[in-house]
Amino acid sequence: MKKVPSGGNKSDSADGNQRSRDLNVFSRAVSLFNAGKFGEAKQLFDQLAGVPDASLAYAARSRALICERRSRPS
Repeated sequence: MKKVPSGGNKSDSADGNQRSRDLNVFSRAVSLFNAGKFGEAKQLFDQLAGVPDASLAYAARSRALICERRSRPS
């Protein structure tokens, strides 16, 4: 059988690139969170709260709430 080049779907490629960017933002947000910079981390987590990847969006929303709680004065 002869292989037919797939040509790639531009939508799949764009989605993969966006997911990679989203994961990089998430990684930066986690680093800020671990450094105790909850306000800055929350801003990044909030950016990710509406991404198409439901599990990443959920993780970001959950961590944004934690940032909010930790940045409140006691």
